[in-house]
Amino acid sequence: MKVLVIGSKGKMGALVKTLLEADQRVDLVYGLDQHEISSKTTFQTFSDLPKVDVIIDYSHPSLLSDILSYAKINCTPLVIATTGYSSLQEEEILTMSQVLPIFKSSNYSFGVEVLTQVLKQISSVLEADYDIEIVEKHHHLKVDAPSGTSLHLANTINQSLLVKKEIVNGHQGKRAENELAIHAVRGGSVIGEHTVMFLGQDETIEISHIAQSKSIFAYGSIKAAKFLVCKKAGLYKMNDIFKELKQ
Repeated sequence: MKVLVIGSKGKMGALVKTLLEADQRVDLVYGLDQHEISSKTTFQTFSDLPKVDVIIDYSHPSLLSDILSYAKINCTPLVIATTGYSSLQEEEILTMSQVLPIFKSSNYSFGVEVLTQVLKQISSVLEADYDIEIVEKHHHLKVDAPSGTSLHLANTINQSLLVKKEIVNGHQGKRAENELAIHAVRGGSVIGEHTVMFLGQDETIEISHIAQSKSIFAYGSIKAAKFLVCKKAGLYKMNDIFKELKQ
């Protein structure tokens, strides 16, 4: 399997590239980044790239059009691990998934997918008697707040409820009964922590996921790349890997 890592000089891209190079099931790893030094396996522009079996993208939303164009021309499956896309770009991705296999997740941790599955099962059972809140913590350099994972968890909960909640970014004043608030903490070097709280009368149920290193996301995106090879066109997510493992 030949893999292209876009954003290969960034922290996550470099980590993914290193892990792939140590993987005996991977034949060759290419890197693309404007800060790369050009060589036989590292490139600065899309025009020089060879054909690969799958792409893992850890770059920037501004590169989306170029990435989709390269993937379409070469009929290459694409794992998107970049976040922060506009609604218009999300539509571009959805449209392209009609002709290409594309894997896109807000979080590539398998543990977060397990948490997602648990929330699908318990949220509707608890909604009548419990308020629901999410607290998430990340390092002080993280740009988006709330995180994509927090929004994913909040939407998962809402989809399971009989009466939908209004998802809000923290509270301004007294809590409204129909609110599901996401509280974003930013500081230090925290990799990522997400806690979903069901707060009832005289008791609280908390379910947490704590990322102890960025490697879990790197391994998850590599698992997604291996899953995506030979798949038909469509938009895939972590739940699809989860379902396949249960079969």
